Amino acid sequence: MLESQKKGITNLERLQGLGYEYRLENYVSGLSELTFRAYKVGPQEHFYRITFQTTLYIQTATRWDQGDFQLATPEQYVELADAMGLSAIQREQLLLFVVSPANKPKVLILCHQVFVSQEIPLP
Repeated sequence: MLESQKKGITNLERLQGLGYEYRLENYVSGLSELTFRAYKVGPQEHFYRITFQTTLYIQTATRWDQGDFQLATPEQYVELADAMGLSAIQREQLLLFVVSPANKPKVLILCHQVFVSQEIPLP
């Protein structure tokens, strides 16, 4: 696993269990870049932007609460990788993130890396 991948995973883990809601914000197909906003309901304060780069597989809702991104279990990863026919090299390079939101389908994102940035609106 690359250092940039580890940093993205660590930053994403810091959001777990803090009550954030998630909303699909943007998808750029030419770059295979998928962006979500993590925010709390209430007065507009800071929020986090989560960007998945080089996404090869996406199964997602557009908005949810009660569920945070986490790395898939090895079993979940193998199941999707086998279904997609990924090569050994691809399996070494890609990450699978999952979310199990309440009353929504499971979210799956297979990508090369993830970045988390904190956004603070101007007054």
